[in-house]
Amino acid sequence: MKNIVIIIILFVFYNGIAQNQVVNTDKIKLIKDYVNHFEKNNQIVGTLSIFEDGRELVNMTFNEQKVDKNSSEEKKYTVGSMTKLFTAVLFAKLKEEGKIDFNERLDNYFPLMPNADKIQIRHMLNHKSGLKDYVTKYDSLHFWLKEPTTKIEIMREILRQDVAFEPGEKVRYSNSAYYLLAQILEKKHNKPYSQIIKDEILKPLDLKNTFAIDKNTDTKFISNSYIRKNEKWEKIKDFYFPNTTGVGNVASTAHDINYFLNVLFTYKLIKKSSLEEMLPKENDWIGLGIMKVPFYDEISFGHGGDTFGTHGVCSYNLTNKLAITYIINGEHFPTNDFAIGIYSILYDKEYKLPEFKEYIPNKNFFDFYVGNYKAQKLPIELKIFKENGLLMAQGKGQPSFPLSAIEKDIFEFKKANVVIEFNTQENFLILKQAGQEFTLKKITSKE
Repeated sequence: MKNIVIIIILFVFYNGIAQNQVVNTDKIKLIKDYVNHFEKNNQIVGTLSIFEDGRELVNMTFNEQKVDKNSSEEKKYTVGSMTKLFTAVLFAKLKEEGKIDFNERLDNYFPLMPNADKIQIRHMLNHKSGLKDYVTKYDSLHFWLKEPTTKIEIMREILRQDVAFEPGEKVRYSNSAYYLLAQILEKKHNKPYSQIIKDEILKPLDLKNTFAIDKNTDTKFISNSYIRKNEKWEKIKDFYFPNTTGVGNVASTAHDINYFLNVLFTYKLIKKSSLEEMLPKENDWIGLGIMKVPFYDEISFGHGGDTFGTHGVCSYNLTNKLAITYIINGEHFPTNDFAIGIYSILYDKEYKLPEFKEYIPNKNFFDFYVGNYKAQKLPIELKIFKENGLLMAQGKGQPSFPLSAIEKDIFEFKKANVVIEFNTQENFLILKQAGQEFTLKKITSKE
């Protein structure tokens, strides 16, 4: 995005940053050094913004120039499910205007949907509707939303999936519910979602670097998602974002998202009573479009966002007025682990700079690993194969993922905490994840 890879902008007020602020000059330097460590080791691509009490004290963009030489400061990032926060706020505004009741039933708008006579708007906003997830098709990602599809096809998929439980029984994150919520907004406003969000939020707040992607959007100013292969960052084919209207189709910057949070949580966008209704209740992790973002004893509120290749979180702490948004569109080191370091610096917790000593495998040995593996206790067959010089793994019916060597015959997929250890002499592998361990035997075509 710029020749200088990381820029720290310090807005100095009076004689500097007040000593009683969370984000002091020492912490800003620590954050700069921390992020620079990841950039020097080519571990992440993305952006970070930190506001305190309405003022931006940190604004960093890192590695963008490495992945895109034509990158500019005007690049926006897809923010995934942070979009749901915008969608929920649009409903809060409608409620304040007396144009909708959160106890209304879905059958007022889509009577053919499963349980439409029981599902309330409130259930859809807080993921208690029982509706499933149209993004996954036949219980796998299927990548069907990477290509343009129609509203009719998406609605048919929501209908086909039926429901997982009765409304209000439990929480199940539902992209289907938010897709339907966006359609309800369009019915209420009699205009496309992209225009609604522009008229109701972006124009009043003067958010010039935020918009909802539709089929007419010029995407040249939207940063791509990347994956690192053979030390180089390669583009990932991500969602065709008009397929995710109201669910994940907003593009923005970390700065704009933090500004939006600051206005929202200081009651300048909706009333205090409306915001309090949206916040998660004491024992819940999600409210009406707003999630808890805990870090030790500090509880912030916001939302996470993931696409096929971009990952981020936005959060606002009501106690210290600290807003943090990070968007990582190139992840080699796990985004969550990276973020823990940022939060640790801000909240005076211990942290350490990770080491990136990568083992360089002999790729001539990859052929010994290739094959299909299965185990009696694991209800899935695992395929190991080569692709573009990388060793890959794929569970049957699931997306493939790259394996990184950590030592001879041992590989990992750090994002999912998966470790695979091969025994080429006896033709089996050991799969480790979440404290569990499975032995999978290489199978022949006859088995």
